[in-house]
Amino acid sequence: MPRPLRFQPEEWTTHFVTSRCIHSRMLLRPSRAGNRLIVGVFARAMKRYDVRIFGLCVLSNHYHLLITTPDASTLSSFMQYVNSNLAREMGRLHEWREKFWSRRYRASAVLDDAAQIDRLKYIFSNSFKEGLVKHARYWPGVHCHSALVEKRVLVGVWIDRTQGHLRGHDDAEELTLEFHKLPCLSELSDAAYQDRMRELSREAHRECEGPKKFLGQKRILAVDPHTKPKKTSRSPAPLCHAGCQMLSR
Repeated sequence: MPRPLRFQPEEWTTHFVTSRCIHSRMLLRPSRAGNRLIVGVFARAMKRYDVRIFGLCVLSNHYHLLITTPDASTLSSFMQYVNSNLAREMGRLHEWREKFWSRRYRASAVLDDAAQIDRLKYIFSNSFKEGLVKHARYWPGVHCHSALVEKRVLVGVWIDRTQGHLRGHDDAEELTLEFHKLPCLSELSDAAYQDRMRELSREAHRECEGPKKFLGQKRILAVDPHTKPKKTSRSPAPLCHAGCQMLSR
């Protein structure tokens, strides 16, 4: 099967990105150490590349990212940096030495304001719609809900393995992951934007037909990261997202 083309219709196009672990294994399973490493990798990548992140949720076997970049090359470089370092750090943490990602990341262009809102609501619904926790605020892993809705600062750690190898010890740096305002809501004040995020979160959970039973934090944290689910439900990633049907054709 040929790889999808990396296409960006114009500068600073917003993309909805998904990356999945090999065999859907739980290699991104939440933990205190793992969460800090994941946040640190994304924060370090943002310092290196000219990108803006609007939303992020990292579940146990995949993650979703809402991001804008000036061109397709920057998105490709950013994702290569993020996924290679996530594979290295989380593989080291969970003693996984095999291939980490199932395939290359999938990026779909988000073409209008309605699609931007829809994709962020989808991210807010993650962890709830899968029957893992009762609300995104209870997800024990990395989720932008805590930063955008609750104004909690996401702090991670970046470990410079290269310099550590040269010096004989690893250098760790604390970094903060910052989220930007959606382009369609960029004119709102900080307080108004947070209020809008609360509204979107409520809408996302209200519109999502979640299960009656939830796995819960204790079971999520106790999962062996090497395990894989018996069944995985996947749908083909669309080429783009748009509220207007004419744009998506």
